[in-house]
Amino acid sequence: MAGYSTAYSVPQRSSSDILLYISAKQPNPPVPFELQDQITPAVWSTRLSALANTAQRYCRPWFERIWIVTGILASLILPVALYNVIYDHMSVVNEDGSVDFARLAESRMITFALFIGVFLFFMVPIATWKFIGRQQMNRLVNQWNGVDKMNYGQNVASTWKVKSPGVFRDSTILTIALPPSKKPSSFHPNAYLPSYINGPIDPDANYYYPYKPEPGLPRMSVVGNVPLYVDEKRGFEDSRV
Repeated sequence: MAGYSTAYSVPQRSSSDILLYISAKQPNPPVPFELQDQITPAVWSTRLSALANTAQRYCRPWFERIWIVTGILASLILPVALYNVIYDHMSVVNEDGSVDFARLAESRMITFALFIGVFLFFMVPIATWKFIGRQQMNRLVNQWNGVDKMNYGQNVASTWKVKSPGVFRDSTILTIALPPSKKPSSFHPNAYLPSYINGPIDPDANYYYPYKPEPGLPRMSVVGNVPLYVDEKRGFEDSRV
């Protein structure tokens, strides 16, 4: 399971979800800010480690890819290689040189059945193996969802969903849906930031930052909002005794 990027240990946030790519070979990220009131660092680490270890037992990327490619090639090559043998064995051509179309159709059906049989021989075992791994991971997150809802309530607890590694994707994708009652955090790109962290560049917008007036509207259209960023230098210059 090689080729991991730093994004595997950095949670990605949307307006309502937290997305993580986890692996047994990567350190667990810290508890996201939005979940710190529900999940302790110990529980968080235990859950992520359990998911990563379960996924690792059912993820052998290079073996799976070689197996799949071998199955596809075998299902194509074997029917073609054996078609002439089947064609001659079925005596499709009569002694007078005419073609028996019933036997011709039967020989083609045998060839097609051979293609399906070889394909299923390679695909069914690995699909079953992946299905068992996915079921075990879903069972884990369903247990955690039940515990969280019992401890924090149906409308307050977050909901965990997991996607197990695929044949050509060796990462475990964990999606944590935040409840509607959760307030936006400072991690969100549109989150509110105090004026002393990131003051406005436009000096004309200082007085009513962060609400910059729109073109065509008077500045007093935002009367009632408390100024959050003040030009201290200009304030001292205006205050004369």
